[in-house]
Amino acid sequence: MRFQNLLYIFIFTLSIFLLGCPGEEPKTPEANENVSNSNTTAEQSDNSNNPLKTDAQAPRTEEKVAETLKPVVDAYCAAINKGDDAALKNIYSQASWNALSADARFEGKTVSKYLGESEPIGNQCKVINERISGEVAEAIVITQTYPKGVPLKFVKENGSWKMTNQSSDFDAVRKNSKK
Repeated sequence: MRFQNLLYIFIFTLSIFLLGCPGEEPKTPEANENVSNSNTTAEQSDNSNNPLKTDAQAPRTEEKVAETLKPVVDAYCAAINKGDDAALKNIYSQASWNALSADARFEGKTVSKYLGESEPIGNQCKVINERISGEVAEAIVITQTYPKGVPLKFVKENGSWKMTNQSSDFDAVRKNSKK
């Protein structure tokens, strides 16, 4: 009998402790919607370091037409839409052309067809906010595939600007994926 009483007391005491310490329930994303602006500002700054969270990017407030690189991007868009590999070879840097040619050959396509299918230009082709530093430049190129724009790198080869297949956005994704 004494053993049973001890067992009942132990179970009763244990149940009181378990019921008395429920802890805090995890918050769902819907519960976090009513958080003050100070928290959302912190969240936005955290998201800006993650290149995969494209919806967290702040909209561009200033758009300057890229005068120097505009002819290169216009020629690129025309060459893709026409399927003109000869023109594309003159637009791309030598290193980028070699890489794109190898990728296209692997797929059994021409470079223009390869690029046209993977990243269609559509009827929107615009270049803005160029930054030039010596023989290297970067500008935001806006197309059907990238309606918010993608920063592309350009290099000067033999006295003329050439497009590359490099982007600081793509580089950031590659860098973060290696961690």
